[in-house]
Amino acid sequence: MPDRVVVDRIDFREALVFPRVFASAVGALQPPRILLATFALLCLIVVGRAYDVVRGPSVQPAGLLATSRTSVDSAVASDVARRVAREALPMDRRPAGADGFGGRVNVEEVRSALLARRGEVSGTELEAVQRAIERLEPFRGKGAFDALSTAIGSRFDALVAGVMTLDMRAAAAALGDLLLTIPVAMWREDWIFAIFYLIAGGMTLGLLGAAIARMVALDLGKNQRISPVQALAFVWQRPSNHALVPLWPVITLLVLLPVALVLGLLGRVPGLDVLAGAAYGLALFFGTLATVVMLPWLLAMPMAIAASACEGCDGLEAAQRCGAMVYRRPLHALLYVVCALLAICFTAFVVDLVCTIAIEITASFMGLSAGTGAMASVGGARLLAPDAMEPVPAFGVNFTGSLQSVSVGLVRLWQGILQSLAAGAVFGAICTTATAAYLAMRRTCDEQPFDDLWEPGAPAGVRAASPDQPK
Repeated sequence: MPDRVVVDRIDFREALVFPRVFASAVGALQPPRILLATFALLCLIVVGRAYDVVRGPSVQPAGLLATSRTSVDSAVASDVARRVAREALPMDRRPAGADGFGGRVNVEEVRSALLARRGEVSGTELEAVQRAIERLEPFRGKGAFDALSTAIGSRFDALVAGVMTLDMRAAAAALGDLLLTIPVAMWREDWIFAIFYLIAGGMTLGLLGAAIARMVALDLGKNQRISPVQALAFVWQRPSNHALVPLWPVITLLVLLPVALVLGLLGRVPGLDVLAGAAYGLALFFGTLATVVMLPWLLAMPMAIAASACEGCDGLEAAQRCGAMVYRRPLHALLYVVCALLAICFTAFVVDLVCTIAIEITASFMGLSAGTGAMASVGGARLLAPDAMEPVPAFGVNFTGSLQSVSVGLVRLWQGILQSLAAGAVFGAICTTATAAYLAMRRTCDEQPFDDLWEPGAPAGVRAASPDQPK
C-alpha cells in the first residue's frame, strides 16, 4: 500500500508564477524607478528629435498609419500653399509658381517665407500671417521620429482602451499595428531613419533598460532596493554587453537583404525581370528563416535585456538564451506575455487617469478665480489622448497679451513634466514586467529561483556564493 501523503498547505506564490508577472507592475510606480524610466524615455526622444532636426520632414503629412500619399494629395497641398502665399505674402516674397496655376508650390518654402515675414510685421497683419502658418500645418510633412512617436502613442492608447473595454478585436488590431504595420511603414517612408534609430535607439534602450531591469530583479528576487545611480553604475561596468542586446537578432535580416536587393535591381531591367521572378523563391526562403527567428524575438527581446542584467552575459548569449526559452516553452512564454500586457495596460490606464484628473481639477479650481484671463485656458486634458490638449487661444501681440502667452506656456510646461513622468511610469512598467517575465520563464525552464542573480565579480552566468554557502 503506498504511503499516505498529507498536504498541510499550498504555497501558491511558488506554485503559480504568472501572478507575480502581473503584480510586478506595481513596482514600476516607485519614485526612483519612475525617474530612471523617464530619463531613459527622454534619451530615446532626444535621439529621435536630433534626427528630425538634421533631416527635416520625411514622412507624408497624414503620418505612418495612413495609406501611401497620392498625386492628388500632393496637388491639394500645392494648391493650399499657393493660396496662402497669395493672401499673406507680398509679390516679391512669394516662391516660384505661386502667381500662376502651373507647377507645384512647395509647402515648406511658403512656410519659411511666412516665418520670415512674421518677424517684420505687427498688429492685425501679424495675426493674419500666424493664421496662414496654421493653415499650412495639416499639409506639412512630418519628421520621421515625430511621425513614429505619434503613431506609437495613438496605437498604444487604442491598445489600452481595447483591453479596458474588453474589446479584444480592437486591442489585437492595435497590437498588430505596433508590432508590424508601424515598423513596415517607417521603413517605407524613411529607411535611413529606421536603420539609424534601430542602432542608436536600440543601444540606448539596451543600456538604460538593463539598469531598470537590475533594479527590478533585485527587488523581486532578494527584496533589495538600489538607487538609479547604483543601477547605472552596474550597467556601466559592461556597457557593450547591455547596449548591443537589441541589435543581435536583427543581424539575421542581413542574410535576406542582399538577396532581395539584387533581385530588386534585376527586376528593373527588361528581360532580367523574368530571372528575378524565378529566383524570388530563394529570397522567400531566406525571408522565412528570418521570420522564424524574428517572431520569437518579438517576445524575447525585452526579456533578453533583463537577461543581460540578471546573468551578466553578453548580448548574443542573452538573445540565444531567451530565444531558446521561448522555443522550449512557447505556451508559458505566451502566458507571461499576456500577463505582462494586461499589467502594462492597467498601469497605463491608472497613471493616465491620475494625470488627467490632476490637470483638470487644478485647472478647474484655478478657473474659478481666473475669469477670462490666461489661467482660464490651461485645462483640456483627455483620458488616453495625452497629445490632444486643447489649443491655447491667441492673446494678441501687445505687451499684456505676450505676458499671458508666456504664463500659459509655463503652465503647459508643468503639465508636460507631469505627463512625462506618467509616460516614464508606463515605460518603467514595460521594463518591470519584462524582467518579471524573464525570471518566470527561467524558473519554468531551468527551475532557477528568482533570487539566483549574477553579481559583479563572478563569472558570467554564475551565481555569486552567499555567506552561508560553502566555497
